[in-house]
Amino acid sequence: MYNLRMKTRKQILIHPITNLERLAAELKTLRRGRKISQQTLSDRAEVSRRTITNAEGAENVGVKELCKLVNSLGYELVLRPKDTVIFEELAATFKDDE
Repeated sequence: MYNLRMKTRKQILIHPITNLERLAAELKTLRRGRKISQQTLSDRAEVSRRTITNAEGAENVGVKELCKLVNSLGYELVLRPKDTVIFEELAATFKDDE
């Protein structure tokens, strides 16, 4: 189903299994990749730091706050059909066939 590893009493997902978990992991990766603290991002996005913590923890965050957050990272929130293959995902799609 999915892989877990133990880290100081918490189970951490290696491969997120839901859209929310994938979104949370990607937000955290983007923020860290830009070397931006949660506080700096919250200031830029004009949301509370707790909102950042909730978003990165796959917790409940309002759509308005989520849009502000992703926009501050230089992205936009887009809806697409579930079974749509994204160009960047093609390599992984075909790798599974090997």
